[in-house]
Parts: sequence; C-alpha cells; structure tokens
Amino acid sequence: MSLGTMRQELLGIPGVNFGLATIKINEALAAVQNENVFSFQLQQGGWLTPSLLGGPNVSFLSPGSITVTPFTNTITGDAVASAAWMASILNPPLLTQQQIRVPYYSLYNIIAADATVPTAVVLTLDRPWMEPAQVNASYMIYQAYYAAPAGFKRWYYISDTSNNCPMNWWSLSQIDLSEEDSERTDFSQPTNVVAYQMDTRTGSSTYGQMLFELWPHPISILPYTFGCQANWPALQSPNDTVPYPLTDELIKMRAYEMLYLWKESQKGDAMERGSGANWQFLAQAMRAEYDDRLKRIRLMDRNLVDLYFTRMRNMGSARGQVYGTVNSQANVGGWNS
Repeated sequence: MSLGTMRQELLGIPGVNFGLATIKINEALAAVQNENVFSFQLQQGGWLTPSLLGGPNVSFLSPGSITVTPFTNTITGDAVASAAWMASILNPPLLTQQQIRVPYYSLYNIIAADATVPTAVVLTLDRPWMEPAQVNASYMIYQAYYAAPAGFKRWYYISDTSNNCPMNWWSLSQIDLSEEDSERTDFSQPTNVVAYQMDTRTGSSTYGQMLFELWPHPISILPYTFGCQANWPALQSPNDTVPYPLTDELIKMRAYEMLYLWKESQKGDAMERGSGANWQFLAQAMRAEYDDRLKRIRLMDRNLVDLYFTRMRNMGSARGQVYGTVNSQANVGGWNS
C-alpha cells in the first residue's frame, strides 16, 4: 500500500477531504515515531568541513578585500575576492552554506550572492552588519555551522575520523562559547559540537534543519561521522510508503483515531442527542487496536534496535575442545559458552 491508498480509505469518513486525510496520515506517522524508537530512525551520516576560502594560509585570510557599511545587509567584494566567490557560487561547498567575517568580529551567514557585476560580487547577509564600517578590509569565509539530518531528534555519537576520537556534543552551549571564545578566534582542531539554531537561511538546501557549530572553528578539510535518531520524512507522493517495520495498517489506525476525535469535536450544541456515530467510542476502539498492533511491531523491531545500543563483551580467551570431532583436526580459535 501507499499514501494514495491510505488516503482513499480515510476519505470514507463523512466530511473528510483529500487535504485533511493527507494531513492526518502524516500527523499519525510523526506521532508513532515521536513516541517510540525504531530501527529505521537510527541513521549514520557525516560532515566534510571545507577549508578557509582560498585555502589554508599563514594569514588566516581569504583572497581580496571587502567593503561593507553598518546597518546594511550586503557586502561587496573587490575583483580578487569576487573571482574567488564566483568559483564557489555553484560548486560545493556552496557559498550560501558558509559564513563571512572580519577577523575578531561576528560571523554572518551568507544567504545569497549577486554576480551581475563579476568583478564586484555582492553577498547578502542574514542580518544587518553591526560592526564598524569596512573599506577594502581583510575578511574570512569558512563554514562554522553544520546541519543535522532532516527530522533530527538526538545524537548518539559524533566522531573525528581523522584523529580517531569522539566529539563532545553534550556539555557545551552557546553561553559557554560566549565565555570561552566570544570572538571565535580559536582555529585549532575542533573538539566540540554545539547547538546553534534552526536553519532559517532563505533558499538554503537545509532550511528548517537544526544547525550545530563546530568549535574550535575548522578552516581545513576534515571528515566527521555521526550517528543519530531522525524521523522518516512526511509522505508526499501518492506512491510514498512507510518504512519497515511500520505498516500502513498501523498508520491508518492512528490516523482513524485522530479523525474520529476531529469528528467528535465537530458536533454542534444543537445536534440531537444520539444522532450520528459515536466518534469518541470509535476513537477509543481504534486506539486499543493500534496499541495492540504497535506492541507486536515493536517486538519485531527490538532486536534491530538492540543491535545498535547493546554493548557486547569480549569473553576473553577461547574455550572449548581443541580437537574437532567433525574433521579430526585441531580447531583454529574456539568459542565462548
């Protein structure tokens, strides 16, 4: 079955239209995921930090210079800077995923680039420039903020795969960073992942996803690997299906319950007592069926979830008979009992 099929069944409830059925199906899918942990929610991903625009150098500066006026949200680059920006407008990492700053001042998100004049490219910032005026000033462009997967709920681990060490994602906040490194001038090896904010950058490919700051700020190419819990995306196409071990029946049951309660809320004060269906009773009955079905599905999926979390123990030296009675030869290794 698929979204289209589930939707057709829900349309059998009086007063339910196409849009409402779609909304309730996705609300049901989200509710099931938010109340449980399923194997399909356990995801692995990674980040690859770009280097400082222009490449690592002893001056920690990007090519060319910029001009910007306080209380405006645009920065203009000179010919050298514009040439460097042009190369990054369409090639990953996208310029609109990176940040710009004048050394010792705040970071600003780049949300757009206007290359109408190739020798004077104009960058649009996410907020007005609230630093002193800059005329032909030095600057830095690099990426400090990284998006978690869509539907992100929590981290399980983040690893620096260049140095074989875990990243600290649990103990620092933006308040801590404001005390430790308010100017963000520490560019040593990143060791921390700190919650920043939701991505509200217009046109961003990760719009609406949670952003995290890597600190100290990375200005060289480094890979990171993470494991997290993230929800399955909402169903949109009529052919979209729910992930294993969820079933269409389970999602429909939760959606039916929601729609029955919606129908109950539509009863007017003037409705004659006893007329029409008892929607509250139907919602309770559907919830009981849903709970029973969910319990069986969670039992089916528990082994896969446990494989992700359960800690295995090395039982030490191998035990068992050295002589193998099957092949009449000495065993290589052994087994734990």
